[in-house]
Amino acid sequence: MDQGVATALHTDHYELTMVASALESGIASRDSVFEVFTRRLPAGRAYGVVAGMNRLIEAIGNFRFSSDVIEHLVTAGVVSAGPMTDWLANYHFRGDVTGYADGELFFPYSPVLTVEGSFAECVVLETVLLSVLNHDCAVASAAARVTDAANGRRLIDGGSRRTDPDAAIASARAAHIGGFDTT
Repeated sequence: MDQGVATALHTDHYELTMVASALESGIASRDSVFEVFTRRLPAGRAYGVVAGMNRLIEAIGNFRFSSDVIEHLVTAGVVSAGPMTDWLANYHFRGDVTGYADGELFFPYSPVLTVEGSFAECVVLETVLLSVLNHDCAVASAAARVTDAANGRRLIDGGSRRTDPDAAIASARAAHIGGFDTT
């Protein structure tokens, strides 16, 4: 992920609202299990291809709320100072993450990723987990279809010049996982 952007900013306002509510109601530390799955695949697709697990592990490991980020969230009115900002300042994922390996096939309703930990520490990761998996799995799955259609011909990914540099790297890796030969 882009080293210039705080990983914790890859979350949505409503997730922070859920954490604040959980802290207030006393359920923030309740043991929880979250599963990431797809309900359906695009028309004509029999399977998806997993990609992005390396980015997920990196994102979770770097997911922190710096004092600058917390100050921004307070100033913007997203969170209030007090227990919530204390929780953000001390955030560190202590749970467990298990999932399919890059390159494995998945089908509707199969749990591609399972995240276990306290409710608050897991729910705040939702956006970053879904955005990485949705992007990387979509690219790998499309690449697998192209690979099948190419019938053994060499495939070169040339999309990096048309997207954000971080997305280009993630896309190239996902395309390789899906069967492309090079960029």
